[in-house]
Amino acid sequence: MEVRRGDGSVIACEVAGAAGATPLLLCHGLADSRLSAHQFAEAARALGWRVVAPDRPGTGGTDPRRLRRLVDWVEDAALVLDALGAGSAAVLGISAGGPFAAACAAEMPGRVRSLTLVAPLGPPGWPTRGMASGERLSLGVARNAPAFGGWFLGRLAALARRSPRLFLRLATSELPAVDRRALDQPGLRDPFLASYIEAFRRGSRGVAQDLRVLTRPWGFRLGSIQVPTSIHHGDADTTVPPRHAHLFAEVIPGAQLHIHPGHGHFSILGAAQELLARPPPAPAGTPE
Repeated sequence: MEVRRGDGSVIACEVAGAAGATPLLLCHGLADSRLSAHQFAEAARALGWRVVAPDRPGTGGTDPRRLRRLVDWVEDAALVLDALGAGSAAVLGISAGGPFAAACAAEMPGRVRSLTLVAPLGPPGWPTRGMASGERLSLGVARNAPAFGGWFLGRLAALARRSPRLFLRLATSELPAVDRRALDQPGLRDPFLASYIEAFRRGSRGVAQDLRVLTRPWGFRLGSIQVPTSIHHGDADTTVPPRHAHLFAEVIPGAQLHIHPGHGHFSILGAAQELLARPPPAPAGTPE
């Protein structure tokens, strides 16, 4: 599915799940792409969701668009919902896609039915204790040199194309055992590889832009979110520390926190039906 911006440029989207069902807008992670929608296809069909995952500007099949701040991406999200003919949708954010999903909930309260965040990365300045040393280093580089950070991740994507086994060995070297086991399973490993490689189809500038806007002020307040919010995080996650999930739950009014014992950043995706479970009904007065 392709959506046109006003200037004729394209937003590439992947659609999976139940045709004609309630739309669920999926905000993919960093160095990830719209192809991640297929990881949730089976659960979405079972639960009556239609997952729609757009690539962000310059990533995968989406044409570039300059974002001054992270919140500027909401304009693309609104265009996708318009193209679907959807007055409202649920929104799901995975990892570094969490902030983009949260921006939708903050800026489009009348169109976002609910917000689900899975292992969400917090804003600049939140503690990094519990994060693997390589992840902390990458964030530091991103703050000062996002273009280099994007280029480096793009080099890893080139390696993934040539030698998937070597790429996985490097990419998982600091992960907990539960995540390494999860990524050793074809059902998660193959979609992970395909989505990572697709993210760099147009080069590294899209991922570099994500790094830039993620590591600078986002342009909206988490505390302004009023839609029903669920937050899921594994307590063994070393990619994004569980402390971030606790802080999201403290800052977003009424947010429900679900800690998954023994799960890491990737293994938690195996609990897709639990992650996509519909949240409790919105309180009286909450926009539908």
